[in-house]
Amino acid sequence: MTKKLTYRYAFTLLKMKNAEGRNEYMDLAKEANLIWHQIVSQKSKDTPRINCRA
Repeated sequence: MTKKLTYRYAFTLLKMKNAEGRNEYMDLAKEANLIWHQIVSQKSKDTPRINCRA
C-alpha cells in the first residue's frame, strides 16, 4: 500500500513541475499533500510503539 502511495506522490510532484497555471498547480499541491499524509499515517501504523512508563 505504501509503495503505491509513494508512486502516486512522486507522479503528482512530476505533474506539478509541468503544471500550466496557478489553479492546476494548487490542485496538484493539495492532492500531493493528501497523499503525503496518507503515507505518513500508514507508516506510523506500522512502527512499533515503545512503552516508556516506569
